[in-house]
Amino acid sequence: MKSRDFGRAAAVRRWNETAKDCYKRGCNCAGCFYAAFFTESRQKCQMKASVVELVRVLGKPDDVQEKTIMEGENE
Repeated sequence: MKSRDFGRAAAVRRWNETAKDCYKRGCNCAGCFYAAFFTESRQKCQMKASVVELVRVLGKPDDVQEKTIMEGENE
């Protein structure tokens, strides 16, 4: 993940269902509801940066089973 991605994650202030789902999948876009949107777009998904920032600021979500965030995915 690039350091510039963290600035975009600042808007995320709480664990929402989309962020929890991404965290559960280890920030792997395979199987994500939004994957098709970003595949056909020039924009890149910023959820991995958001999840990393949420873990850093708020800690891991209490009600979610954890997977390892994949290094190099979606960069």
